[in-house]
Amino acid sequence: MKNMASCNYIVSVLGVLVGAAIMLAASEFPLEFTENGPGPGFWPFSLGTALVLAAVMLLVYTISCKKDLTEQLVALTLPANKRVYVAMLIVAAYCGLIAVLGFYPASALLIPAIMRLLDFHDKKIIAMTTVGTIVFIYVIFGVLLHTKMPQSMFLE
Repeated sequence: MKNMASCNYIVSVLGVLVGAAIMLAASEFPLEFTENGPGPGFWPFSLGTALVLAAVMLLVYTISCKKDLTEQLVALTLPANKRVYVAMLIVAAYCGLIAVLGFYPASALLIPAIMRLLDFHDKKIIAMTTVGTIVFIYVIFGVLLHTKMPQSMFLE
């Protein structure tokens, strides 16, 4: 078992790193406002900034309450945590698959995998949710916002 303070330090560092990576990736897209609204990188950059700020706030909180948090224990190996770890692996695989397959095919694998992990077994609903979500993303980002989603490395 770990204590809450050490877990908070790890989460803070990871939050800063992931938030900074999101900000860096989003900065490759236009961030400025135009007559049509913010550029496609604005909201991802904002989310990355919010993640970094939340991680820093967690770090400050942990430092200020270190004594109490050191006494609190965290059980990382409980069976109830298994789904969380599996979900983390699925999302990590999804990130890798985006580069290999492209955004839409990788998403077509992610959505049913997460739904199955959450014990949803109705294949019709899973299929409809997957198709509906992908079509929605395509219409909003591809058609209306003219954002090019990541393509398969084999198609570039």
